[in-house]
Amino acid sequence: MTEKILQVSEMNASDLTKQFQLLTKKLSELEQYIKPVKQETLLSPKDVMEWLKITPPTLNDWAKKGILIRYKLGNRAFYKKEEIIKSLDGSKYSDRL
Repeated sequence: MTEKILQVSEMNASDLTKQFQLLTKKLSELEQYIKPVKQETLLSPKDVMEWLKITPPTLNDWAKKGILIRYKLGNRAFYKKEEIIKSLDGSKYSDRL
């Protein structure tokens, strides 16, 4: 990428407008390479149990069966709220969501 230095103080309004249009075009081209970061809500096992009104054995059973996906970070476990909703939507537990 080449570096170009513009002296705005010596530009007239027309030239400045053209430079802003060029800059806007370049930024639009760059946007295609930027992927939005999706914020995911992580819940602790305790949060999941309180939310769904289930017991620890049920939560562990659902994780073992793959109904809910458990993520581990060190010694801590987490669940993604969006995945819980997707997994239980349409099930007999959907009224708890």
